[in-house]
Amino acid sequence: MDFTKLLEKLKEDSYIIVSDLLIILIVFIIARFLINQISKFTKRAIEKSKELEDKEQAKSIVTSMTMLRSVIRYVIYFVALAVILYKLGFGNVMSNLLVTAGIGSLAISFGAQSVIQDVVTGLFLIFERQYAVGDLVKIGEHLGVVTSIAMRVTYLDCMGKKVVIPNGKISEVINYTNTHSMFELTIPVSYKENLREAIDFLKNILNNYYNENKELFIEEPEVFGATNFNVNAIDIYMRGRVVNMKHWQIERELRLIIKEEMDKKGMYIPFTQVVVHNEK
Repeated sequence: MDFTKLLEKLKEDSYIIVSDLLIILIVFIIARFLINQISKFTKRAIEKSKELEDKEQAKSIVTSMTMLRSVIRYVIYFVALAVILYKLGFGNVMSNLLVTAGIGSLAISFGAQSVIQDVVTGLFLIFERQYAVGDLVKIGEHLGVVTSIAMRVTYLDCMGKKVVIPNGKISEVINYTNTHSMFELTIPVSYKENLREAIDFLKNILNNYYNENKELFIEEPEVFGATNFNVNAIDIYMRGRVVNMKHWQIERELRLIIKEEMDKKGMYIPFTQVVVHNEK
């Protein structure tokens, strides 16, 4: 082969290489475009769901959209990879899809079973509606609000910290988001106090708070009376069914009110004291 023919051959090969690289670039751009469009679509759906009066339906839409976004991203990446392999000279598109699936199966046999477990568990979480985006849940040692549910992982906002939990690791979920919540308070009262008067005193405080904040309650709360004899005090227990997620607010406010009213009345709140003797 003379030098002129060599140049012509290289020129032909360069055209092929450039065209293949251009097609690969176009495939990549199309994949990114489709992913961006899916993200915009799901974002619009999530924003519109906020206008619904049915909050449970709104949460269901948000959860479905986050899962849909995750699934379609995997599909687009999967198809784009098959096309790129084809342009690089590795068989045709269909065979590459099969090869990619075969590589996935091989990866599973080498220890990637957890990936499939994460995906399958994620689908069951959606179908069984164990929790949804926006729910306050406790998964393992993590307590936080669900911000997103993907195919493989669940995202929690735990006091400003982003916690990523593989779905396959989720074995027990405590969902605090329900149709209602329960507030509970146990107030220690000194043995020196008249127990009946103390119970009536707390009932009066609770009734006044209930009458001023009826929008927080589902039913009228109740003081159940003395429930335990402790070393330093008698426990008086109160409880009530309240609007979902309002129990912490009610408990905080009642503790403050009860403490202030007990101080006004001169009622003693028992606490453990330590006596230190100085030998000198």
